[in-house]
Amino acid sequence: MPTRIVTAAVLIALVLAALIAGSIWVYAAVGVVLGAGLIEYWQLTRAMGTPAPLWLLFPLAYALLLRDRLPSWASVSFVLAAGTVLGLGALVFVRDWRASLSRWALAVGGSLYLGFLLSFYLALYFLHQPDPNHLGFGYVIAVFGAIWVGDTAAMVVGVRFGRHPFFARISPKKTVEGAVAELIASMIFFGIAGLLLNISFPHNLILGLLIGAVAEIGDLVESQIKRTAGVKDTSQLIPGHGGALDRIDSLLLVGVVVYYYVTFLHLA
Repeated sequence: MPTRIVTAAVLIALVLAALIAGSIWVYAAVGVVLGAGLIEYWQLTRAMGTPAPLWLLFPLAYALLLRDRLPSWASVSFVLAAGTVLGLGALVFVRDWRASLSRWALAVGGSLYLGFLLSFYLALYFLHQPDPNHLGFGYVIAVFGAIWVGDTAAMVVGVRFGRHPFFARISPKKTVEGAVAELIASMIFFGIAGLLLNISFPHNLILGLLIGAVAEIGDLVESQIKRTAGVKDTSQLIPGHGGALDRIDSLLLVGVVVYYYVTFLHLA
């Protein structure tokens, strides 16, 4: 636990530093996180016996991450079309062609899962340009904070009071009590943070509840991938936390939900 706490403190400090530094540092930080996640994801696919092609996985994931900075002709549709045509076409020529479709699907799926989903945090951060009030910084920090507070509440309550399994076939240690604690903690945290970002009631509480629920789903998605690959942690990159994917699994699906909620309802 001490190692986990110290590591978490260092990670939070690094995240804050990058977000405060802004622009190029935010891109650099997200790029590094994506790279670490892609390596771990590729290792998981290799453990499954169908390694995603690196030559397709990495370029496609980074193109999707930087979709808003690509030339105007390089839309997401173009990037995915290129990944489909070039990927499937090239895999016709590999020796073990029976696994070609699975390997292509894992590469495209991994690119969407990591590169595309992480891009929504960049979209949130740069939502207001220019942004003299640093609202983009506030959105990202509020979302991260709600997820981290929810994760912590789930762990503490689950260990202390957890009695009823929650998706035991995917993640045996999760409990209903911990899951409920995560929902409440995320809702309370974002309920307060949302008001500071001019997200009024009831949207602040609804968003907090959604963040907690979707974060839990994101955690289960990654647990499901790890169980399919037959591993406990994606790596030992982060002391006390496992791999990069183990640390960002709860974040991945949340950014999309928050981005579209605040933009569709014109809350940001």
